[in-house]
Amino acid sequence: MAMDPQLKEQQDLYDRGWRGGLEGGKEQRGNLQTNLDFLARTNLLRPGDRILEIGCGIGAVVSELTRRDYHVTGTDISRVAIEYGLAKYGDLDLQVQPAEELAFADGQFDAVLSFDLFEHIARIDRHVSEVRRVLKPKGYYLFQTPNKYSNAPFETLAHRSLKWRRYHPSLHTPRQLRRRLVEHGFDVQFAKMNAINEFTRPKLQKLGPLGSLVARVNFEKLPLVLQTNLYVVAQRKD
Repeated sequence: MAMDPQLKEQQDLYDRGWRGGLEGGKEQRGNLQTNLDFLARTNLLRPGDRILEIGCGIGAVVSELTRRDYHVTGTDISRVAIEYGLAKYGDLDLQVQPAEELAFADGQFDAVLSFDLFEHIARIDRHVSEVRRVLKPKGYYLFQTPNKYSNAPFETLAHRSLKWRRYHPSLHTPRQLRRRLVEHGFDVQFAKMNAINEFTRPKLQKLGPLGSLVARVNFEKLPLVLQTNLYVVAQRKD
């Protein structure tokens, strides 16, 4: 079946981005260790669980969880990322699928994961509806996404422009995020994680003295509204 024209445009956009990054030697693994720490802290994944990571990129998280004996499937809209991941990691279940159109049966997964994905999806209600559909009753959507207002100044300063907003059509505040997920039938909690990691340090270095100051902040002690990244535990109600 042919892909929706808007999704095909997104696919071409992210294929170009991944191709350029990989050719430049950048694998874009994101907040890998912090994301894994988040999963460990929530302690909600169980041996034998069926897990889906949406927006898996080259499959770094999928690879880590597979090594720990979880049954994990990874999807990404980018053909370039998936092809690279299959070549790099070998025998992983990585598939090219858009986050808004998942080719899985209803109630197939115990948990769905996504990291640095939510903010990139234009048709966000369609995505959340698909996540709920493929989750088993009482299953979890565990994900991370930038905080709409507290993260924006750092991105703007780091990029020295507002061009980054083109790739982030679905930024949310904690309140907006909770409301959207509740409307789709989820119970919602937030976890606070340390925002200073291998992914954010290079961005902070671009900010000079301001970045050095921010790097000293213990983000886990700040109120939720000031967290630069939102780590979300959303449980399907039924």
